[in-house]
Amino acid sequence: MENSLESDVKENGVEKEIPENLRLSTYRLSQTTIDLLKKREIEALFPIQAATFDMIYDGKDVLARAKTGTGKTLAFVLPITEILLAQNQKDNFASKRRGRSPRVMVMTPTRDLANQILSEFEFISPTLKSLPILGGKSYDIQNQGLREGTDVIVGAPGRLLDQINRGNLKLGDLKFICLDEADQMLDIGFAENMETILQHVKSQKEKQGKGVDYQTLLFSATVPDWVKQTVKKYLKNDYINVDLVGNSDNKTNENICHYAIRSSWASRKDIIGDVVTCYAGLGSCVIFCNTKNDANELVLNDKLKQDAQVLHGDIAQSQRETTLKGFRNGKFKCIICTDVLARGIDIPQVDLVINCEPPKDVETYVHRAGRTARAGRQGKAVTFFKPQDEYLLQVVERGARIQFQVVGPPQPQDIISATANDAIKNLESVESSVLPYFNSTAKELIEKQGAIEALSAALAYISGYSSGIKKRSLMSATEGYTTILFKFNYPIRHGSYVRNIFKKQFSNIPENDVIAFRLTKDSEGVVCDIVSDHLSVSEDGVISIGGRPWYNSKTTTLEIAKELPELQENKNNNGRNAWGRNGSGNFRNGSGGNRNGGFNSSNKNGRGNGYGGGRSNGNRGNGYGRKF
Repeated sequence: MENSLESDVKENGVEKEIPENLRLSTYRLSQTTIDLLKKREIEALFPIQAATFDMIYDGKDVLARAKTGTGKTLAFVLPITEILLAQNQKDNFASKRRGRSPRVMVMTPTRDLANQILSEFEFISPTLKSLPILGGKSYDIQNQGLREGTDVIVGAPGRLLDQINRGNLKLGDLKFICLDEADQMLDIGFAENMETILQHVKSQKEKQGKGVDYQTLLFSATVPDWVKQTVKKYLKNDYINVDLVGNSDNKTNENICHYAIRSSWASRKDIIGDVVTCYAGLGSCVIFCNTKNDANELVLNDKLKQDAQVLHGDIAQSQRETTLKGFRNGKFKCIICTDVLARGIDIPQVDLVINCEPPKDVETYVHRAGRTARAGRQGKAVTFFKPQDEYLLQVVERGARIQFQVVGPPQPQDIISATANDAIKNLESVESSVLPYFNSTAKELIEKQGAIEALSAALAYISGYSSGIKKRSLMSATEGYTTILFKFNYPIRHGSYVRNIFKKQFSNIPENDVIAFRLTKDSEGVVCDIVSDHLSVSEDGVISIGGRPWYNSKTTTLEIAKELPELQENKNNNGRNAWGRNGSGNFRNGSGGNRNGGFNSSNKNGRGNGYGGGRSNGNRGNGYGRKF
């Protein structure tokens, strides 16, 4: 009869058979380990675990690449554990000897990842002694652990090297050296310490008359070409390269939806809470900032601070551990952090990842986005960007082989819908025994306002929007602006075409109150932003601009944009994208301008134009006046 762990598992309510190559009984796993995996509802191995288990168990060096959230940590913990436990059965005394040197050394770039790996060893092999060697921890505790003897050490290179130099850490009995997040471990900042540690391993083994009798295992989600060259000096010549990413169309997890939102830095702080509300709902969210100061500032945001904690390198290690534990346990909704949380940390229930600005390289994006959609779940990744940073999105798209869906910031209808749904879920969780205490007050409200009005007001208040919701631009997220869309049944060449419509039909509108003209991708439409106070919509749907009604014709229509259509790519003279070409400037100089300044763009003479500055007949126009 088939082992219960190998029997069918349910996927979306439908029985699905586990492939033989992923079945637990296919591999040299002890029944004790299988039972422990079952407690965690692990019914089968993930592909990277299955692909590397036998290679590691049979003594091969391995370089392994797999996408984030696919079980790389267990991929090396499982075979290493089985080998150590088998050795212990052969020599039970040596395995318990006081003062024994470690047989496994795992090196990681961050303390938080080290603690996570340590917990995996402790769960899978509770009879093995595991010890963290990390900065921020007491030397006395570490020294005592080393004196008592340990089987597995997990740490960051700095403290490991310190303990080696102090003579406390002996490496002569090592059987496994594992680098998690190998690309970062071999990069500048870690490489020198790494090299020194490995030299200590070699020299200590030579003193004992041993050769290279250990395995080296390198695991990462990203393996740039330079890493493939560098690892050759650490791995045996017959090492095995296991690449489950390869030339796949998507370097990130396929279960992640990638969104991008244009916004100025000033607007970002106003909308980020709404993005969390609309994209994460009642779920959890990780927000990445590029600097510690940005993270410290953002955690004070009025829309986040009641439900967010900050995490970065300046936070004490004990507090970081407490914060991560609280986040995993659902004590708060958001973690605002630097890249200290980007690599390896497994928080299975993260629904949303936000990048406050585009990362500077593809690998960082892959690792950040990989905090969501783990272990088969769905996830979302939202990246804010300024127009002059649009080229960074293109770099990520090409390198990670993904496609960003450029969307506008959450609009009032989106926010109200999301918060109302969340509020209803919160109401459903209220203990029924407390309801009678509010009955009399509820009756008074209903008598005064009516049932629907009273409940609507209550929902608005508990959702945090009792003072109303301001309209904001779909293109820049700037409050007080509304994005409108002109559509034509014929192609046009320039945004100045719509600019002329405003000059002729709505000359009462100040020129700087209509900005950011952009052609749609099909050349049959133009979007622009207008100060919201100039817009009104009658009950029968007629749009008025500056008090003057607009009536659609057979060739031209106007609507308030609910979502951002695909727009033509704009490039300034530096080759980077900017808002402004094809008429994004003001209309002071008419439609004959041969060069228009974009959102903080630069012209060929090196003179920067603000949001919307136009040039015509050699005369520089005045921009919107804000620079982000």
